[in-house]
Amino acid sequence: MKKTLFLLILITVTMQNNAQEFAPIGSIWHYTQGTINPDLTSFKTIESISDTTINGIQCRKMIEVERYLDTTNIIYHYMHSENDSVFFFAENEFHLLYDFSANTGDTIILDYFPTYDGSPLKMIIDSTGTIIVNDDERKIQYITCGDGIVIEFGHHVIDGIGNTSFMFPTLDGTMNGPLRCYQDSIVDLFLNPFHPNYGWNHQDCEEIITGIEETESIEIISVFPNPTKSSISIKNIDRKTAYKIFNINGKEIKQGVIYKSNEISIKELSKGIYFIELENENILTLKKIIKE
Repeated sequence: MKKTLFLLILITVTMQNNAQEFAPIGSIWHYTQGTINPDLTSFKTIESISDTTINGIQCRKMIEVERYLDTTNIIYHYMHSENDSVFFFAENEFHLLYDFSANTGDTIILDYFPTYDGSPLKMIIDSTGTIIVNDDERKIQYITCGDGIVIEFGHHVIDGIGNTSFMFPTLDGTMNGPLRCYQDSIVDLFLNPFHPNYGWNHQDCEEIITGIEETESIEIISVFPNPTKSSISIKNIDRKTAYKIFNINGKEIKQGVIYKSNEISIKELSKGIYFIELENENILTLKKIIKE
């Protein structure tokens, strides 16, 4: 009995030691970012910068930095990992993003992300395998995830790194990913083998602009109140900004320009989920709106 117990403890410890920590402080993801100019490629980074606590849950504070020419936009994310699952904080609660323990045939429900018919996004694990990350063998999930209309989430998920497309599912009309490379103190530099331009990844990642601290003063564009019954206001817009509102099926139903007043009336819209796209100084920002 003691021998059996010892073996169980040994197996448990071994499995815990093999688990990959998600988003250790200092880890950074480099992404390609398409632009409205087809001849120009910009980039985006997501970096783990500190520990913090939300609602009593310990999580990592992440900073997403978007650069287009000389313009920079910042979004903060808060990620919590537990066992082999990763959650992100949005709308006052944590939502599942990854389950690295899922195996072939499993389906993961990503309840925060609606598909074109309003149902939650499903990540189907088609198969699993292994991939070498800095001489370390890690699990890789080959997935089907997306509706082909308004939301997609790539085809590969690597344990401890995440999706090789973008950190989060990508909505139609946004320009995120794919992953160029990933770095942390243990991995050093992992080049994404699924990137279509893999040949220039290394140089690109070494030349990435650092010094995120200098951008901390930039205000984040936000929409409030959300949910709303009649109108929304756009925070941190101080110049003419074009906007488009899409329904859950990706159909444009309203457009206009914000000027002087940052308030947009949506009284005429039916109850449901919508997306607003804001174009401000060549940066496209997409936000979800809930009409009550």
